[in-house]
Amino acid sequence: MTPRPFQWRDIFLHPAAAWTLGLVIVHQSVIAASSYFLTRLIEIFQAGGDFTPYLSAYLAAMLLPYLPGCASLLTLQLWINRAHRAFSEHLPESTYALTEHHRNIALRETIESVYSRNSFVALRDYLTFIHDFASLILNSALSMLVLSLLLPGNLALGYTVSILAAAALILLLRRSVHSLSTRTEACFIAYSETLSHIWDNSVLGNQYNFDLWRSHRDELASRYYKCSNKLQLAKQGGNLALAFISLTPTIYLMVGAVYSRTTEPALIAAVFVSLTRIFHILNSLSALVYRLLDFTAVSARIQVLMDAERSLTEPGRVPDTPCSSISINGSPVHHYEPVVEAIRNSSKGRFTIRGANGSGKSTLLHVLKKALSCDALLVPSHHGKLHWRSASGTQSTGQRTVAQLMEIASHPEARYLLLDEWDANLDASNKQVVDEMLENLSKQRVVVEIRH
Repeated sequence: MTPRPFQWRDIFLHPAAAWTLGLVIVHQSVIAASSYFLTRLIEIFQAGGDFTPYLSAYLAAMLLPYLPGCASLLTLQLWINRAHRAFSEHLPESTYALTEHHRNIALRETIESVYSRNSFVALRDYLTFIHDFASLILNSALSMLVLSLLLPGNLALGYTVSILAAAALILLLRRSVHSLSTRTEACFIAYSETLSHIWDNSVLGNQYNFDLWRSHRDELASRYYKCSNKLQLAKQGGNLALAFISLTPTIYLMVGAVYSRTTEPALIAAVFVSLTRIFHILNSLSALVYRLLDFTAVSARIQVLMDAERSLTEPGRVPDTPCSSISINGSPVHHYEPVVEAIRNSSKGRFTIRGANGSGKSTLLHVLKKALSCDALLVPSHHGKLHWRSASGTQSTGQRTVAQLMEIASHPEARYLLLDEWDANLDASNKQVVDEMLENLSKQRVVVEIRH
């Protein structure tokens, strides 16, 4: 059964997500209440009444938000970790046994880059954005709700007009920002993959390889930096426009209310008392609509993670016949299927595949692996990234190969051992040791090997 793709619900359906958003609501509700307590405190103080309850409530509203605020950051980290764990556990299950894609270098580099370098950063930035965005929208909406109960109604009208105008601008800018964000993320993946090739191309000191790698790095760097600059220009241009749209209507109505002859002096005093808070709300609105614009950027990065997995669902084409002449134990191979049936019906034995480079020998091993599934263990010619219990950074190639074969020999579930050019980098003595080990293994299992 094919695993379902990683989806948005895998990000949001965590208890830590509910705790985080709940704590944000508590945090911002207490902050918004402070405006109400402050305004009532001043009114009662001016009237000569007992202002102690409102003073106590105001001071508490200034101190208590730190508790849910800090707690929400702790649960946010739990949310990030659990979402990333879900992704890191899901992708290997989706890629498992897709042998037909193993030699697709471009797809391999994309999956490895997304999995090892991009996934945690993208999820962290996305969920941090959700946390900050929820804080902003609640701060702005709840504070304005409280102030609208205390101040002239036309200020709430100005706030509403600002939101509608900002939303219209966001809709106009969203498509271009989303397109630039997706392109920037794709450029970053390609760029980071090339940067990961620094070791061999630099340390070995091959001037030819180093120059080629450096040229390719510089080309991808220019492409990525150009895309990221365009993205930031679009976002900041939108931010300036949004700031103007969010501030102008409310400031106009507020000035009109202050200079109006029909406005009561008590309301004017309330406006001046709350002036700092009003401008804070307007700045929050500007930041809010900017974050809405930025949402397309962070969500595009998550979409890249999901699209990388979906690309695995595209069928990989595996040839039915070799490209040129190959043989198995000296007999020519014209079609892969008879070889698969012969190997499947064997309980032991050693089968050696020979042929020119590019003739289809490795493809035959992949066809066998696909057909034999978990009963077979395929070791490619370049298998430095496969994990083994016997792995050691101090071992030579020969020692590593011998240790791996000994480990395989103790693994009874592997009925078929598929080896791709195991002798490629071994000296004569190690070749003899490994050859004898394979000969002994072939008396109990099926060994299919590609030899020079």
